[in-house]
Amino acid sequence: MRQLVWKDFFLQRKVFFLYLILPIYCALKQSAEPFQIAWVCFVTCSVLIFGSLQLEDKNGTDKLLISFPFVRKDIVIAKYISSILFIGCGLIATLIIVILPKILLGKAINIPWYAIFIAVCLSALYGIMLLPLKYGGSKQIITIFSLVFMFPLIGLLGLMCNVLAEERLMLMFFHSSNLVFIVSMLSIGVCIAYFVSMFFSISIFQGREF
Repeated sequence: MRQLVWKDFFLQRKVFFLYLILPIYCALKQSAEPFQIAWVCFVTCSVLIFGSLQLEDKNGTDKLLISFPFVRKDIVIAKYISSILFIGCGLIATLIIVILPKILLGKAINIPWYAIFIAVCLSALYGIMLLPLKYGGSKQIITIFSLVFMFPLIGLLGLMCNVLAEERLMLMFFHSSNLVFIVSMLSIGVCIAYFVSMFFSISIFQGREF
């Protein structure tokens, strides 16, 4: 299992720094709004996931892996684990490149935690929708739907950031006694959807012919 997870990072070793272009660009801007930081975090995480799928298709990784003594279920589980790790890498890269320098330079920066939380949740949702297509569709379908999924999610991200930027709604949702409950329910919902997507991908991949 560990080798299958590291395989995804190994395939992206030569292009990993390309994913840092957007965070670096955001860091060079004089000011960074909550939506901009959330947008950079979401796009960086999503592109990491999409890039891993494209590189696997380019190298015919799935056909190669099933020729080795790997269980198909383990191949899918490893992909979902690596996708979570990619989201973590995108989040860490955004925090280090965009936020840390401004803090060290003593610049004022307004980063509500909800913006990062929403970006991470939507990145996971992107993986939830895209990964099953990898095991049941062609490269062209994955490319098309990756764009189809991304733009509505960016719009939803902007809408949620703008709505929650309203002080009245912030006080209602995020400064109430229900804060822990709301965040917990959203997190649990995303986790359940992620596992459902994983089991669905396993069932598709086990019945796929190469």
